[in-house]
Amino acid sequence: MKLRLLWIIVTTALLATLIIVLPVSAAALPDSTASAACASFFGVTPGPEPLSACQWDMRAIHADADVRQVATGRGVRVGIIDGGVDMTHADLKDNLDVAASCSFIFTDTPTADPQEIANGDCSNKAAVQDLEGHGTHVATTIAAPVNGIGIAGIAPQATIVALKACTIAGFCFADSVAAALRYAGDIRLDIVNLSLFADPYLYYCKSAAEQKAILKDMEDAARYAQQRGVLIVAAAGNESSDLGHPTFDDISPDWPPNAAIEREVRNNCRVAPAEIPGVVTVSAVGVNTLAGYSTVGRPVDVTAPGGDAVQTPGKTYGRILAGWSSSDATGTWEALSNVGRAVTSGGSRYVWISGTSMASPHAVGVAALIKQMHPNWGPGALAAALRRTTSPMSCPANWPASDPRRCYGNGGDTSFFGAGLVDAKAAVGA
Repeated sequence: MKLRLLWIIVTTALLATLIIVLPVSAAALPDSTASAACASFFGVTPGPEPLSACQWDMRAIHADADVRQVATGRGVRVGIIDGGVDMTHADLKDNLDVAASCSFIFTDTPTADPQEIANGDCSNKAAVQDLEGHGTHVATTIAAPVNGIGIAGIAPQATIVALKACTIAGFCFADSVAAALRYAGDIRLDIVNLSLFADPYLYYCKSAAEQKAILKDMEDAARYAQQRGVLIVAAAGNESSDLGHPTFDDISPDWPPNAAIEREVRNNCRVAPAEIPGVVTVSAVGVNTLAGYSTVGRPVDVTAPGGDAVQTPGKTYGRILAGWSSSDATGTWEALSNVGRAVTSGGSRYVWISGTSMASPHAVGVAALIKQMHPNWGPGALAAALRRTTSPMSCPANWPASDPRRCYGNGGDTSFFGAGLVDAKAAVGA
């Protein structure tokens, strides 16, 4: 199932309505059990953190101890525009700037839980708490500290600022996203991650007055943030489509319920934020190649690990393991526990999931390392350095004819991978 928050809950189509009726007899794995299984599967030595053996994604982008000797993200402020974060998570709380965090869920935001509503009043810290887990997963991928618990993030000393723009139901409405972007500019964050598309439209078409106005508001907000020094990084999407050659959209508008109509879309239609000017757009790879769900196209700047269980047949380990919220009220934690995709470490939760939602924070983490080393660089210079230090990837040989996505371009500039796979070691010169 493809959600507005760009992750895949299962490779089969498990509907959200089914999650709450799954049996809850299975327990999450202890970290020692998960680590031993991952170490055997990947043929690696565990360390430095209890779940490091499961972090194939970090090995793929060379986010390791050698890099941490050079840069850790210290002093870099990263905004997570998402569904909030778990403010009690053992692999996040020490790197979280609660004072700067804020919820932009409004009284009239559809699908909002009353606990999330703050109307941009940043004194209401309780509203920032993640009531599901997606934002916590993103944040810990970027900045989980090396503390003997769970996983290690790419930039383990970066500061996380939680900017809630997505509801418990996974809707990230455009007015909340725009408000969060403006606030990121107001407080001059260094980088923001958006693992989402802005509801209620997947594609915003400039030929339709309402959609044009919503898109302009988001573009204006992004431009303001960029002018205030913020690098914006966004997930490409999980629709297995080509942003450079859009054809149809059958999920918009996704609110109110049952309002969607199938329509043709062309290049006057844009996915936001992935196609907003100046945004670094990230596609997803699995252990071996492009993920089966990943959207592609010329707007893609770089690629990063997003996970794809199909590429590790019979095993969950080809997904991305990162933190999950202790206050998940959606039933997802129980569902994932029942299928062997949930782990506990140091009293906190971790899950394996996939999506371009998981790819984007890998690019953000590498950008945070670059920003630490070059604190005076603006967003344009950071984006250029992120692209310049990738590991170039060529179009896959013998790409299946049954897959409608087509790779064009040469190594270092392709529609699947952009400039290539983000590389922490190359980015810091380790």
